[in-house]
Amino acid sequence: MRYIVFSDLHSNLEALLQFEKEIASISYDRLVCLGDIVGYGADPNLCVDWVRENVDFTIAGNHDFAVVKKTDTSYFNSYALKACEWTRKILTAENKTFLESLPMDKEEDDIYWVHASPYQPKRWHYIYNKRGAEKHFWSFDASICFVGHSHKPVILEQKPNSEINDYVTDVWNIEPENRYIFNDGSLGQPRDGNPKATYILYDSEEHTVEFKRFDYELSLTQSKIIENGLPAYLANRLALGE
Repeated sequence: MRYIVFSDLHSNLEALLQFEKEIASISYDRLVCLGDIVGYGADPNLCVDWVRENVDFTIAGNHDFAVVKKTDTSYFNSYALKACEWTRKILTAENKTFLESLPMDKEEDDIYWVHASPYQPKRWHYIYNKRGAEKHFWSFDASICFVGHSHKPVILEQKPNSEINDYVTDVWNIEPENRYIFNDGSLGQPRDGNPKATYILYDSEEHTVEFKRFDYELSLTQSKIIENGLPAYLANRLALGE
């Protein structure tokens, strides 16, 4: 089985349209979205429409639930909160219903899918590296877990002796005796210092994970954010990958 996995689109239509072109030439079986379709960017409806029509299954992100008032927003910074309130006003009823319906997590075929973390998914914890990773591995039974949320690609590997290491690389060969957490980065707002959009190609038969990156029409995304009265900071950070 070949999976294409993405998350944290954040209403970035230009990244999404280029992503559609990028994966058109790739053979895959399932397309998976790990949440945060909306938030920050200027095209929430078109992005949710596309996910509804094209993705095999989608997991809820904190911004998705924030827009439909299914999670607390008191921890949101002022930029995130303003984008959330703006999105809430323009999102169609159909798209709100879709976001409300999304599951917190999903497990199938020895894979666990969740937006933020296996440990207390509703608390939206971040996974950046191996620090404190034991509780995350304790919190799911599958061999492999895919997460997003931090916008930073990372690989956590747990060996049979419980040793945990973290890595950042473009291609990873899975060792069947180990367990893994893969953070797929962000399609719409990378924060690892690289502004290129990121997604994962996972081949369960070849036991490989590839982190793929591509350029998109970033300046148009920035212009739309400014034109719609959203904070300029949300536009500027895209070019910095932060």
